[in-house]
Amino acid sequence: MTQGLTLTHLATGISGEIPLNGKEMQLATDRSESLNESWSLLCDSVYARTGMYIEGNYQVDTIVSAGLSEDFH
Repeated sequence: MTQGLTLTHLATGISGEIPLNGKEMQLATDRSESLNESWSLLCDSVYARTGMYIEGNYQVDTIVSAGLSEDFH
């Protein structure tokens, strides 16, 4: 995966990946005062695209950018 999130489903402990498009990646890396709004937009976009809702269902483990993985928080 070139860019996206690796995560763990909270209820089952199953690990997975969600590739992100360019706009979603921009939202995921927002460090401005509106980062909470950006995170909500990201979750809505991923849900619309994949049917997976991150918030409340998954623990985000890492963010992958240019193929390199780093801790999300």
